[in-house]
Amino acid sequence: MKNGMLPVERQREIVSRVETAGSVRTVELARALEVAQETIRRDLDKLAAEGRLTRIHGGALSLANVRREIPFDVREVVNLKQKRALARAAAGYVREGDVIALDASSTVRELARLIPDAPLTVVTNSIAVATVLLDRPQVRVVSTGGTLDGPSLSYVGPPAEEALERYAIRRTFLSCTAIDPERGLAVATGEHARIKRRMMQLADEVILLVDASKFSAQGVEFFAAPDEVDVLVTDTGAPAAVVKALRKLGVTVRQGAAEDAVPARTPGP
Repeated sequence: MKNGMLPVERQREIVSRVETAGSVRTVELARALEVAQETIRRDLDKLAAEGRLTRIHGGALSLANVRREIPFDVREVVNLKQKRALARAAAGYVREGDVIALDASSTVRELARLIPDAPLTVVTNSIAVATVLLDRPQVRVVSTGGTLDGPSLSYVGPPAEEALERYAIRRTFLSCTAIDPERGLAVATGEHARIKRRMMQLADEVILLVDASKFSAQGVEFFAAPDEVDVLVTDTGAPAAVVKALRKLGVTVRQGAAEDAVPARTPGP
């Protein structure tokens, strides 16, 4: 029986599964290996400490996945409840008449779902974001174009970065793979680092949306310092010490979702 495995055997099985699938969820491992979720959490913590996988909220990633862009269809279902809460909290920063830039993150795609049909311009490198906004005729949607990156459903490269420069961007909304209070914001690949960096440089205000799992995740390439963010929208699971450190740097930190900040639109399925 699986629950009769020795801890070392169970951990070997976990590593095999995460390397094969690229990512695993705690609840699914507990069910498959017939042990308590708390047992799996301890196993994942141990394996992460040994450098055999990367721990994330609710599961783990293979080390190979940390070094490449995770496919959008995988990212969009991870921590979806938290992402929608962050989107609700950030939606109040979208103002009629603005020119805003939206990155290709799955969290910001949830924000796009909440944008009302009102006069504003959205500049994005994300195919998913542009598609979400198709049914809003008053919203002018500008796609950057560029080199298509299949896993992220987005455009990257110099043409995408240069396209951003044509617009007077009031606010940039973005997310990242990991955030470190000392080193800053990180993603998995250089091309994504560069376009996010350019979105930040061109905006009057930068709003970062990250759930608590991003504070314990690992990125590969840092693209911005923490104090280059004006507003951090996160959840109540964010480490208190990190939140305090960011506030000392002058970052406005908003935790939790405010229902009264939601425009008159509900997210789609």
